[in-house]
Amino acid sequence: MIRLLSVLTPLSKHDKEFKQTIKNILGFTPGNLSLYKQAFRHSSSSKEISEHLQSNERLEFLGDAILGAVVADYLFKLFPKKDEGFLTQMRSRIVNGQNLFTLSKKFGFDILLQARTNKKEKLSSSAYGDAFEAFIGALFVDKGFEVTRRFILNRVIKMHLDLDVLLKLDTDYKSQFQVLMQQQKKQFAYTVIKEEYDGPYKIYAVQLSINGEEQAIFEHRSKKVAEQKVAQLVLEKLAINL
Repeated sequence: MIRLLSVLTPLSKHDKEFKQTIKNILGFTPGNLSLYKQAFRHSSSSKEISEHLQSNERLEFLGDAILGAVVADYLFKLFPKKDEGFLTQMRSRIVNGQNLFTLSKKFGFDILLQARTNKKEKLSSSAYGDAFEAFIGALFVDKGFEVTRRFILNRVIKMHLDLDVLLKLDTDYKSQFQVLMQQQKKQFAYTVIKEEYDGPYKIYAVQLSINGEEQAIFEHRSKKVAEQKVAQLVLEKLAINL
């Protein structure tokens, strides 16, 4: 009886709007709305998180694995004569933090994300990319692997990724930045200014400075990713100021 009543309980206006938003993203009606809500609940909203109201970290873990597997299978079939090194590099270009950040914004996840951080802090962290992976995890739990695989192929890769561009893309921003600094005869330094735990994960805040002057800071679980991202931010900043 309790289960029947819960099914018959009408959705609130907010839930109806949220359900329609998720339906527009997926192209079909979602099942378990609570999963998708959890996907956008960042760990920084800790005061609202309890045993029954979890952050998106578990779904992110799952989504990361599912996304990686689907992309790997797609590339394996698309490039039958390419070696493991090429396939690994292409997969990295599709699922790296910057690309997931961009995809998350394209899908409107920046609006849905619940986090106790301001816009600048969100932009300088992996929160948007984490939400994208968590969304994939939620979809997998809700609808299963085959539906998730089709969504990734049809609504992510085919609609939002240009493989020709990715094939030519140089994503080694640290190397690009180093060459630029050598050309301009300037000194630069990457400095870890903060190391702290966010739940079970360690977060690194990396600062990039030029001639002793701070240019940008980026936070990530991987120090290498943080260094690449902060180099990209500074390169973009320098390009705007030219």
